[in-house]
Amino acid sequence: YTGFLIIKGFEKITHITSNTNNLVIVAIITGGISIVTALITSVIAKIIEYRQITKRYLYEKREKPYSEFIAMVYKLQMSNKKNNNKYSEQELVNDITNFSKSLTLWGSSKVIQKWNKFREFINDPNETVKNLILLEDIVFEIRKDMGQKKKGLHSGDLLSFFINDIKNHINKM
Repeated sequence: YTGFLIIKGFEKITHITSNTNNLVIVAIITGGISIVTALITSVIAKIIEYRQITKRYLYEKREKPYSEFIAMVYKLQMSNKKNNNKYSEQELVNDITNFSKSLTLWGSSKVIQKWNKFREFINDPNETVKNLILLEDIVFEIRKDMGQKKKGLHSGDLLSFFINDIKNHINKM
């Protein structure tokens, strides 16, 4: 039935165009192309605008949990130094639980995957360097979610904030 309608429509257009002046036909085609182009442009602009609004909304929602994660990493690092800044196990568990809750709603797929992988190996004392690299991978992925590129940064660059000789440990792996 659809094919029949297309054929009848084509016959109708052919009949109209054979009885119409060529200038009118050109004007109709040009106008039709202009209208279709304007519609396509409008639709594409709306799609791009929707994506930008969604991306901006996610940036805003991800900023707090991602910042809390970075704060947790720094607290953990400071706790490991020989000073009075003790980061209790209960505080760590609470921070990890809160971060996991936030990831449930707002974390990107890649951050969630890397976080789960990190949590798999976190209690293995034989995998300390691997854990640190996984931790850095999470931070790289968080930076990517927040619009930062990894350009020029390599494994160990962010860890060097905490560990002076991290490059030596990474090279041994």
